[in-house]
Amino acid sequence: MNKVFHRLNTAVIKNFSGLFMVFCTLLFVANITSCATDEDIDEPGDSNLDEETLLLNEWMNSTMKEVYFWNNRIPSSLNYKTEADPKEFFEKMLYRDEDQWSSFTDNWSVYLKEMEGSPVSMGYSPAFMKVSGSDDVFIVVKYVYKNSPADKAGLKRGDIILTIDGQKMNGENCYELYAGTSYVVGIGKYNAEAGTVVSAGQSVSLDAAEFKANPIIHYEVKEIEGKRIGYLVYASFTSGVNDEFHTSIDKTVTYFKGQSITDLIVDLRYNPGGEMGNVAYLASSLAPKEVVLDKKVLTRMSYNRNIQDYFQISNKDSARLAYYFYDNESNLNLNKITFLSARGTAAASELLIAGMKPYMQVTMVGDSTSGKYVGSWIIPDSSEEPRHDWCLFPVVLRYSNANGFSNFKEGLIPDFYVADQLLPAFPFGDLQDPVFAKAVTEITGVAPAVAKSARLKKVQGSEIFPVQMERKKRLFFPADEAICGF
Repeated sequence: MNKVFHRLNTAVIKNFSGLFMVFCTLLFVANITSCATDEDIDEPGDSNLDEETLLLNEWMNSTMKEVYFWNNRIPSSLNYKTEADPKEFFEKMLYRDEDQWSSFTDNWSVYLKEMEGSPVSMGYSPAFMKVSGSDDVFIVVKYVYKNSPADKAGLKRGDIILTIDGQKMNGENCYELYAGTSYVVGIGKYNAEAGTVVSAGQSVSLDAAEFKANPIIHYEVKEIEGKRIGYLVYASFTSGVNDEFHTSIDKTVTYFKGQSITDLIVDLRYNPGGEMGNVAYLASSLAPKEVVLDKKVLTRMSYNRNIQDYFQISNKDSARLAYYFYDNESNLNLNKITFLSARGTAAASELLIAGMKPYMQVTMVGDSTSGKYVGSWIIPDSSEEPRHDWCLFPVVLRYSNANGFSNFKEGLIPDFYVADQLLPAFPFGDLQDPVFAKAVTEITGVAPAVAKSARLKKVQGSEIFPVQMERKKRLFFPADEAICGF
């Protein structure tokens, strides 16, 4: 057991060199007597597998049996020495009755760039949609990262993509076409009166490139009915290399302070999660000053039995059993906040909302959130010299707020339900956006006149087309703070 975690700890140091300050605050190698031994996780029998597959299977087997939250549910009949397909082997280990989220990548070097906030992509977030009775899929652009290839090409929120490289999209090819590195998109337009989407006769060329994916997509201050309302759209919980995106939070908070805002709306509709450290930073920027000065509990974590027992008897358990607010010079000192939510609001976003509730007046406007009440660790190859480009993202913990609230498998329920409108998708901060308009109404007590007049038809029977990309982000806790020296 000690050998397993020594290797994992070394991998964190080796593989996170450019990401050290993003995920890592403390690295240690601990001698454990309460954990299982290496022999306990070995499997009997000879193997006819090739060396690469056998090494990969052994790594996954030892890792999952030690850290996986539902490790007692891994089938005892599984033998890593006889599983010819590592991807299928990983899936067989998962407790899918509860676990919808554990995953892996076999292209960690590429995924790492995204985790750093420097992805190589087009830089727009797609909502895959279709019309009932048709196999055709089209994309509505939810948002565009500033200075990304999509931004430079002129794409914006609400744009409709009907074709990619001249091909119509469907349920079989939509993600593959979207994920390409160079293509031409055919632009569509929404006919509100007819409730249809048709070609606009325009096209845009896109080429993927590396850019800084600052999670602050939009911010502004609106003065409405005597209220000065700050509005922040936060796309993912990403700190960036050397915490560069924390600086962006500081600048935004300083702007809000300078504008003497009376209220704040934080838009998390399209935020599927991210790093715990970034959650704590943003929360400490918004919470009441006394909460951050007193270092109140933001969230508590519980693990499988072995890990929980170890942390509870360890002198170093505080950073691994709870996260706390901390003093932040950029603190807004709010006593109330409004969050915009949707079904895509997940994991770290849900933790932020739940974590703030014990300390301030929290109002939710929009749809129920996704219901991800668990967190993952990031676990790359555990060898001195990486033998493969795999990385595991297993669920290892369940979290709760300071009041012990964690039972939201069906999602956090909004105080005011309003369906997110993507046909058309109005610009951020536009009072024709029904979710944003409802939040403003609840703050001011007066419904904006422009919102009252927005009575547009939607495409009949349209629905969000579910794809894997929509659930790619997770709630990640630092792997270096794990049991036995991760």
